[in-house]
Amino acid sequence: MNRIATAPRWMLLVALARCAMSGVATAQTAEIPYHTESYTLESGRHDGAGLEVRRPLERVIRIEGAEWLQIAFDGYDLGSGSWISLRSLRDGGLQTLDARSIKKWGSRSAYFNGDAVELVLHVAPDDRGVFVNVARAIVGELARRAAVLDEDPAFLKSICGASDDRTSSNDNRVGRLRPSGCTAWRVTNGAFLTAGHCVDLDPDNSGPLLPDGVLDSLTVVEFNVPASDSNGTITNAAPVDQFPANNTTVQWRFDGTGQGFGKDWAVFGVYPNDSTGMMPHQVYGLPFRMTKETPTFGQTMRVTGFGVDSLPAGTPGPFNQSNMTNQTTIGTYNAETSSGQDIWISHTVDTEGGNSGSPMIWETNGLAVGVHTNAGCTSTGGTNLGTSFEVDALETTIMNFPGANTRYVDVGHPMPVVEDGFVFRPFNTIPEGVDLVPVGGNVSVVAGSYVVSTNYFTNKALTITAPVGEVLITAP
Repeated sequence: MNRIATAPRWMLLVALARCAMSGVATAQTAEIPYHTESYTLESGRHDGAGLEVRRPLERVIRIEGAEWLQIAFDGYDLGSGSWISLRSLRDGGLQTLDARSIKKWGSRSAYFNGDAVELVLHVAPDDRGVFVNVARAIVGELARRAAVLDEDPAFLKSICGASDDRTSSNDNRVGRLRPSGCTAWRVTNGAFLTAGHCVDLDPDNSGPLLPDGVLDSLTVVEFNVPASDSNGTITNAAPVDQFPANNTTVQWRFDGTGQGFGKDWAVFGVYPNDSTGMMPHQVYGLPFRMTKETPTFGQTMRVTGFGVDSLPAGTPGPFNQSNMTNQTTIGTYNAETSSGQDIWISHTVDTEGGNSGSPMIWETNGLAVGVHTNAGCTSTGGTNLGTSFEVDALETTIMNFPGANTRYVDVGHPMPVVEDGFVFRPFNTIPEGVDLVPVGGNVSVVAGSYVVSTNYFTNKALTITAPVGEVLITAP
């Protein structure tokens, strides 16, 4: 987040249809196969000495047969200047973790390709008692098919017609969410959006047939995801393209499978990449803009995400190199339907397992209108479904993601509607945001160029932030 100004007295100066469904609409996760193995590694405690950084531990952690690895730590003390480095022996992917960043990763590493990771402990001269212990490894497995293909949730294709029309995409506003096998995407106030069932599993891991309202599964969002193997086994993004989720920010709703639509969403933030110190917008550019307005029946919609792919079959199959990679396609908008406070959108865009959490995009203007959540299409009819931004609880959660009393300004928002300063109808000038934000509130300004008169003045206490890129303020 780029802070522009915080002051008790502040002056801007120029210095700067209905839901047609066939069968049961089902949530579209596609869990990436893995298991956990115990792995004990204890470095012992080490003191720094002299003027040089010491490397008292250099060890290769190898799990035979692993397609990829994530290392889980069991206690550490990295002092104020020490760190550990981890490197994939397959492709050289490198991550460094210090005392601050290892906490943000939840005492885990990034995901590394291959069956071996080199771990090195670096002890700074002034640190004492430095150590790191490894407790276990999360071990990636080959892509697999269920014994009965029709019972595998990943094969809930929900292809709307005779063919799968998805094509490869390089849209890095959208990322792959681990480990749930879902999609997450960036929006203009710095938040990430996905489906609620991607963070609170159903059936819940503890046994009930409905989720329990406890955060189950959210660790990493990865971008620039490479092609999968010919058999569909995923390839991890480079560690510099992986961002750990900030689990303290996660807010969601998911009542469970079969409990109705329009009540399935999640909002969260991420930490900077530990190796680059950069947030996603600094690497990949501007995120999605959003709107509560909707297309009319038959207008073009787009969904971009990380669904499974088995058409054509890979080697040996059924999955192929596009499996759980970034893909996109278009279809048509059907309707927005409500039941009390629950509101959902139906569309005929091809999706598969793993597309849960994807943005539903109004193709004409590029604005996101909601979060894709459910399969419903068949080759002969039906529609796919997602939670609409008309849902009050979702709107409020996004609105307050930077904090309560936030007002929004976006000079580039394309929707010609009455502005109210809320996240879906932002003001297009900074003075509007400043004048109408509550005292002590925050004005969130989307990246771009803004014109402010040299005569403009306010004595209101407020904060102005630029959460997704540089804001340039000039004179008229």
